[in-house]
Amino acid sequence: MKEKIKEHLKKHEILYSAIFIFFCLCGLVFSNYDLQVTDELFTFANVFKLHNGIQLYSQNNVIDTPLFFYLANAFFSIFGLNFFAYKLFSIVIFEITFLLIINMLKKLNVPVLRAVIYIVLIIFPFEKDLTQGGANYNTLAILFWMLGMNLLVKKGSLPRTKAVSESQNVIKQNSGATAYKFEVLPIQQGIVSALIFATKQNIGIYYLIGLSLFTIYDYRKDIKTIIKKLISTYGVFLIITAIWVAALALQGQFNDFINYCFLGLGEFASNNTRISWENIVYYGIPFLTIFGLIFIKKKFKLTEESKFVKTTIFFLCFMFASLLIGYPIFNRFHIILAIFVSIVYCAYVMEQLVSRMVELFNIRIVKIILIVFIGIVCAMNLYNICNYATKLLNKDYTLTYDNPYFGTVATKEVEETIKQVMNFVELKKENNQNVIIFATEANIYQIALKGNNQDFDLPFLGNWGYNGEERVLNKIKNLKNTFILIKEEDIIGQESTKIKDYIKNNYNKTGEIAGLEIYYIE
Repeated sequence: MKEKIKEHLKKHEILYSAIFIFFCLCGLVFSNYDLQVTDELFTFANVFKLHNGIQLYSQNNVIDTPLFFYLANAFFSIFGLNFFAYKLFSIVIFEITFLLIINMLKKLNVPVLRAVIYIVLIIFPFEKDLTQGGANYNTLAILFWMLGMNLLVKKGSLPRTKAVSESQNVIKQNSGATAYKFEVLPIQQGIVSALIFATKQNIGIYYLIGLSLFTIYDYRKDIKTIIKKLISTYGVFLIITAIWVAALALQGQFNDFINYCFLGLGEFASNNTRISWENIVYYGIPFLTIFGLIFIKKKFKLTEESKFVKTTIFFLCFMFASLLIGYPIFNRFHIILAIFVSIVYCAYVMEQLVSRMVELFNIRIVKIILIVFIGIVCAMNLYNICNYATKLLNKDYTLTYDNPYFGTVATKEVEETIKQVMNFVELKKENNQNVIIFATEANIYQIALKGNNQDFDLPFLGNWGYNGEERVLNKIKNLKNTFILIKEEDIIGQESTKIKDYIKNNYNKTGEIAGLEIYYIE
């Protein structure tokens, strides 16, 4: 009976791994349920507007390439238009990402069970900010990035001969184990690169940099092959990109697309560069990897053809390219995003250590520690899921599934604040007067109002395209019979002080509402 259970688990290890990862992701994603001013709010608002007929770029100041928004909109069309469905979408993104990681590690001779343990031990703790941050273009781009790296690893079979060892057991493959090699297939990589670029333009470029570095390394003995592979890959990438850009042009969105997604990058970088020094230390992982590789290569006399050497360089090519993702906002979120590849490599390195002392896991106390750890992980995630469900089922929770805020747990105070602002806007509209909310939390109210004020809803430096600050200031100067609401506090540090000062100095303050100062433009 015991052997049958083991055989069953082995046969369906991917399925059970997927279920366990899904369970953990539910616990992580649902642990963040408050209505807050975060990237989750901003991206949800953009998808919400798209679903309600507001075009990207020409009617909304979206600064990223469009694939994420269209996929999220399609997901909304199936599962409903609210924050709960949005959280489900984020779980799907992360689930696929981690299954791709498991599959890649499996092809690199990491057993599935241990790959799952490494994800729980290493990747989940480091990447908690990403999972709790919900769905966005960055996380979808990372999914496609992992798909691309996964496709580069090709799996085959070793002949059933005597055990093969590499340089004093640094890398060991037993008879009948799987062999693997790396191969760049231009059509595959061109498509993946185009998907990443269509999701987040800068990450797409960084992936192409990593892919180019690896192509040069992998085919370094054949320059003609390098040129052929790169030209073919870039050709497929450019063809696919040209097709969807042409579709934007036919919809009259091309000029705004270029303005928001590319011409505003300079203003974004010059106004938003800041560094989180306590987290930037993680950028040292690729450099430590180089030192470690040099030491191990000399210590165990590894050759360039060693699987460990080739695999490490494979990761290094993409690790260094991905570090660029952190620029210019080197906060914890962007740094963790930038070292995602590095953390996956740490899981691979962990396997190299564990496989050298596999007997350790047959010791009873080690088994108990692992079982207790997994039990604690399950308990914490179960608590988060139950806590979230309890709040949604609580009699004080009055939102229904057709409410866009369903899935968030806002306090009575927050709900009252939203109602106050909504009533103010609707009252002024009845008097043929306009209301502009020029504040970070504008979309909290625009979602409820199903409204759109384009540049004013995301009033961030760098989100307005070329010379955006001056252009938006001129827009404000041309407003008539309009109430404009601003907030003294800049929650995320990207609002224009220049524009807010102009409003304060040139228009009459008529009062305050929900922490927002009200100014009237005659």
